[in-house]
Amino acid sequence: MTEAYGMPLDGRTVVAALVDDGLALMVGVGNALPATIDIYLNNQSDAKIQASVISWRRNETDQENAYGFVALLPMKDVSPRRLKTALFRGAGKPREYRIENRQQRIESILSSVADQAGPAFATVIDGVIEALLAGDPDKKRLRKVAALVQIAARSNGFIEVLGGLEEGEVYIQGWSSDFPVGRTRVIAMDDAPILAELTSADFQRDDLGDEASGVTGLMLGDKPINPGKLKRVYFRGREGWYSIEVYQQRVLVAPPDVPAHIRSVLGRVRAPENILHQLRMAAHRFDGRDTVSELDRPVRIGIDFSLLIEGSGVLISGWMLDPDRAVENVSLRVGGELVRIDDHWTRQSRADVTGAFANDPMFSGMNPARNNHGFLVFCSLEDTPPSDQPVYLELGIVDAFPAYCPLNPTRASARQALSRVLPSLDPRSVTASNSIERQFGPMLQGMTAQNPYAVDVHDIGHFDEDAPVTLVVGVDDTINDIGVTIALLGLDQATRHLPIVIAGPVESFDLVGSDMLRLAAFYKLNTRIVFAEGVEDFCDALEVGVAATNSETIGLVSAHILPRDDGWFDQLLAAYRKRGSKALVSPTILFEDDSVRWAGTWIDGDAKGGQYLSDRYVGYPCAVLADAEPSEVSAGTLECCILPRKAFVDTDGFTRGYIGPAEKSLDLALKLRMAGTPSYWIPEVEVLGSEQSISNAPAWEELSHRLDRWAFDRRWSLVVSNLRSHNNAVD
Repeated sequence: MTEAYGMPLDGRTVVAALVDDGLALMVGVGNALPATIDIYLNNQSDAKIQASVISWRRNETDQENAYGFVALLPMKDVSPRRLKTALFRGAGKPREYRIENRQQRIESILSSVADQAGPAFATVIDGVIEALLAGDPDKKRLRKVAALVQIAARSNGFIEVLGGLEEGEVYIQGWSSDFPVGRTRVIAMDDAPILAELTSADFQRDDLGDEASGVTGLMLGDKPINPGKLKRVYFRGREGWYSIEVYQQRVLVAPPDVPAHIRSVLGRVRAPENILHQLRMAAHRFDGRDTVSELDRPVRIGIDFSLLIEGSGVLISGWMLDPDRAVENVSLRVGGELVRIDDHWTRQSRADVTGAFANDPMFSGMNPARNNHGFLVFCSLEDTPPSDQPVYLELGIVDAFPAYCPLNPTRASARQALSRVLPSLDPRSVTASNSIERQFGPMLQGMTAQNPYAVDVHDIGHFDEDAPVTLVVGVDDTINDIGVTIALLGLDQATRHLPIVIAGPVESFDLVGSDMLRLAAFYKLNTRIVFAEGVEDFCDALEVGVAATNSETIGLVSAHILPRDDGWFDQLLAAYRKRGSKALVSPTILFEDDSVRWAGTWIDGDAKGGQYLSDRYVGYPCAVLADAEPSEVSAGTLECCILPRKAFVDTDGFTRGYIGPAEKSLDLALKLRMAGTPSYWIPEVEVLGSEQSISNAPAWEELSHRLDRWAFDRRWSLVVSNLRSHNNAVD
């Protein structure tokens, strides 16, 4: 006999359906079968598959077909559409089945199996589900599993309270009559099924009687579970699969309040010690309070500041007192991300902290001569946390629960952060060197700050953004008078007819913008003035300016550069074109006293046979260059140069991970060289350049230069060591 739909009963036919691309389900009747069996498809010896089998005894007198079975077949490299026969080769006599081609859903097939299996169906479906859950099921297979579990599961209680913890677990609390205690694999249903591990316990509830109990637990999915969308949880009980539904009027607890809910039931919980320990730890998670100050042992912590560096991480300055070494570790916690900090922070002397606790009885055992309580640390983060996400320090305490110190980080740029810290450091100290190596350097190296961008544009005259050549002037926040530059460009016959882009920070332009507009109009310049955000130096300004034109050739000039003689730009442009318009050409830059500020960046060697980049002739009188010839150099200067716009754009402009412009300019020159745009120094073209300072604080100035050099060396030391020297003049 054969069923019209569902499960074949003739012992000669099976029906199959795909679970997913890698697995098929097959049902039929036959002899007793082992749990695993070899199946030959289409009667081919090279098409052997080892299948998992779940079978049951039928109420039939026919011994040839006394058992029903469900077989799960791996279908790798097998097309189900071409399947005709399946030969089952087990311990007994082999049996060949014809595979029906009719299309059926797995749910309908298993529904017919349920009709045939009767009470044994619970065992059958359980075996199928466990086989499907083996390994790491993908999304498609998990959906099939959830559909099957839904068929088999019986309702068994409600979740009345739930909420998410910052570490990703979901806390549930409710009641059930068959809820597992311990660690169990479950299926959580929100928008899609999610495999999860449930750590759970039960507790007495007077309102439930003897047939049910209160349940509580922590659920961690292999993907994030949204507590607000959770509908039910499927679990394996004593007699099969069950579901515990989320009550329609459930209480959704905010993450900071979840530990308190756990503490409210913890005293009534019944579970093995390892489960109780996990629940106790969850009950003492961060709930927004400073619990370090509540400790009954001599441990205290204070935060001077915490700064969220966009696209990089968190910079924290503070102090910690721990004379008895009770703190095992200190970590930064941001959502589910945990970063240990005490293994790489930089300690600082803080005599003020020692003095503040000198008369505190709890710290009577503190050594008054030991002042190394301060710390400075940078913590790299994978993602910038949203403003509403808790950020805090977690202190691991010996023989106690962790203690917490909330942080309220202020968003800041890397420059703003460093301007707050560097002036207070002694450049000669070990602390300063350690801070550069372990804190500030990694902060800059990992930074992915947003590029500067234009916020307003004013055109004067007939600005042609598609002209063959455009001059771009970069202005930083240290320039108070851009009028001299505009006047000199307006008086030079070579530059007054060029399209000129003047770009700079909107804050500085707000003060001098009207004068710029007036002077540009007075000299009848064809000018585009670009007001920009995110400009920290002339390099950033130049990058914004380049984006404001489409010219094939661009001249780049820092506002700190002043022409010495008329015709300088034409001379530089001629040298550029002589080299096929495929190079970066730079002039000699002099100080106002005619000493050399820049005359090429060259490869030099050290005593150990290594190579490094050096600016030659710096400080020498310009007379030493009298016989110099145009030369290819290892790197030109972006402070004053002409280059192809495409080359600039293709290298993605300036690298963000520097404080000052010197190494930022050098970095781009090397990127251009590596991409096929060499640099040339044209000594006969001379311009004036003032010394640039990024701060009035000597410590800041020195340490920022050291930091930039550290960052540059990390990026380029290996490349520089293998660069070919360009120490010969070329024409």
